[in-house]
Amino acid sequence: MCIVGEVLRKSAMLTAGTNFNHIIQSHREAGHVLVTHGVYTLCRHPSYVGWFLWSVGTQVVLVNPLCIIAYACASWKFFKTRVEEEEITLLNFFGEDYVQYQKRTCTGLPFIRGFRAEY
Repeated sequence: MCIVGEVLRKSAMLTAGTNFNHIIQSHREAGHVLVTHGVYTLCRHPSYVGWFLWSVGTQVVLVNPLCIIAYACASWKFFKTRVEEEEITLLNFFGEDYVQYQKRTCTGLPFIRGFRAEY
């Protein structure tokens, strides 16, 4: 679980290249493109899915049942808010291209649909 999460997160970062940033951007930089290839064909937020798997997986490895639940809940709560904020920004940056990407690709995170523009 940890290894899969780490590989997925690093693959997402490498695939996105200069389009990847740890901070949600408030304006679109020149050359910023919507990345929909590679691991981004599997889900819209492979870096977040990777982090989620890695963080929960660390507690599975440690056989720490209380922290498995705590890490899963804390990570889920963080990513629910983060994904919604990021998707509003991506919709503003990429418009209809992002709407179409949302329609064909899930977030990858359990029970998180992301922000949906009315369509």
